[in-house]
Amino acid sequence: MPRVRARAGRRCGRLAAAAALCVSVLSGCNQTKWGDYDFDTGPATNSDELFSLDRLPRFDLRLDASSWAALEAEPKQWVPGSFEYDGVVYDNIGIRLKGNHSFRSLDEKAAFKIKFNEYIPGNRFLGLEGLTLNNMVVDPSMLREWISYRVFRELGVPAPRVGYAQVFVNDQEYGLYLNIEPYDDEFLARVYDDPSGNLYESENSTDLDQDVENWDQDEGADKSRDDLRAFSELAVEDGAAVFYGDQALVDMPRFLAFLAGEAIVGHFDGHMGGHNFFIYHEPSQDLWTYLPWGLDQALVRHVSPFAHGGYLGYKCVHEPACLVDYVEASQQALTELAAIDMSEEVRRAIALTDAAMRSDPRRPHSLASVESGREDSLAYINNRAAELGPQLDCLVDGEQPDADDDGYGPCFQDCDESDPAINPDAEELCDGVDNDCTGYPDDVPACECPSLESGGRTFYLCWNSITWLQARDFCEDQGHVLARFDSAAQMAEVWAAAAEISGGRWSIGLNDRDVEAEYRWLDGSTPSFSAWASGEPSHQLDWFDCVFLSGGAWFERNCIEKGSFVCSDPG
Repeated sequence: MPRVRARAGRRCGRLAAAAALCVSVLSGCNQTKWGDYDFDTGPATNSDELFSLDRLPRFDLRLDASSWAALEAEPKQWVPGSFEYDGVVYDNIGIRLKGNHSFRSLDEKAAFKIKFNEYIPGNRFLGLEGLTLNNMVVDPSMLREWISYRVFRELGVPAPRVGYAQVFVNDQEYGLYLNIEPYDDEFLARVYDDPSGNLYESENSTDLDQDVENWDQDEGADKSRDDLRAFSELAVEDGAAVFYGDQALVDMPRFLAFLAGEAIVGHFDGHMGGHNFFIYHEPSQDLWTYLPWGLDQALVRHVSPFAHGGYLGYKCVHEPACLVDYVEASQQALTELAAIDMSEEVRRAIALTDAAMRSDPRRPHSLASVESGREDSLAYINNRAAELGPQLDCLVDGEQPDADDDGYGPCFQDCDESDPAINPDAEELCDGVDNDCTGYPDDVPACECPSLESGGRTFYLCWNSITWLQARDFCEDQGHVLARFDSAAQMAEVWAAAAEISGGRWSIGLNDRDVEAEYRWLDGSTPSFSAWASGEPSHQLDWFDCVFLSGGAWFERNCIEKGSFVCSDPG
């Protein structure tokens, strides 16, 4: 059972972030005013209060030497520790680290999962089995996840409640964290009429067209995976039976809202990209719903509403009936998005967390980066309806027109409705025409990119925009390599030619993917010169491993970032 630990002065100073910028104190210890906002300094008495913008709780985690060493050796295995909130200590709880590209060790700003019933069956904190504490190291705004989950919930998508917290570990301040409601039994009981079903996670690009054993099963007593197997088998059949009719297995209103939500927040790292999502089977309905996850890279890319790469999303937008339903659901979602006063809610979130953000000793982002990130995240979501609205205005009398009868219309941005040979699935013919409507003519490896000679080597300037990893493969498919430069003068000559085509960033073959901070060309050789831009390389952010050329200088970025690219002859 939890035990109470007396801490003089802790209760009245509970809202640490707001207290540092306090303008006036109202009603004794119960309320703090920050600018135009009132915040409650008392402890949360239920989970709704915990996951709100009314208070900033302080969580104290404690790990003894053996648990600390165990997490250093196996960071994603549960170890025993304690959790304290408002002087109440929960002993013998489970603690582990979390994250993939956001993973940090205990010596850095680690992200945590807390499980109150890991060692004590039935143990709960404010009715919760656990907590997820995200470190927000990928998100300089510290707002992306909060905004994105807020959008999903507004659309009626099963999504977690989200708040913020200050986290201390062994009495050391670890900083400001996002406090996310986990997907677990308590979540399922709160959201679904029937919470007895199975919950599966796609973490490593697992989808319905792959072996069902590749999914992680997070909840559910039935371990046979028969339900998932039946869902997968119907999903991969030709036609729309998985969506409509007597056999249908998809909760369509929630699924369409989920797809619309991913497009609105630009969640390229989620189901849109074929991973980072959950699915739940509600037995009494025999229907499946999709749940979002991993939103720290949302609100950045301006993705097309039809760019769904996840298996079922792709199938939906390529089935005529489902496409129409999706477009109409997306239009409705934009209306619902407009009902949120996002500027006001973001201002409140900033007011609540600003002092804690500034005092965060492990925050990897500068104050200037956080402030500009806040502006960018808010501008993204506030402008999204105006951006997506015209793209979704593609139906006539409830159907997608198709003037050239090629099966593609304006919803898929058929770039030439007068020519049935030109559509998003057409073959690129290397004829100077954008046959497949990507926005770039001749953008497949079979088509040679413009070239130039410099320093005895040939370089190929491919101006279509793809990720660094895709550019590497594209060059290899052409019999080339992602470019290596032998001298600064050679690189400057190539950059001058590239800049005439596009002044943006260009992928080159330099990277430190094998050993952090050891930059090598793809052939394993080290560069004979340096051309880093000011403040580069960014190797302290260890998911930044690939180098782009921009303005004649090197910039280190995530390997899934997009740009034009330079290939060169091997050797």
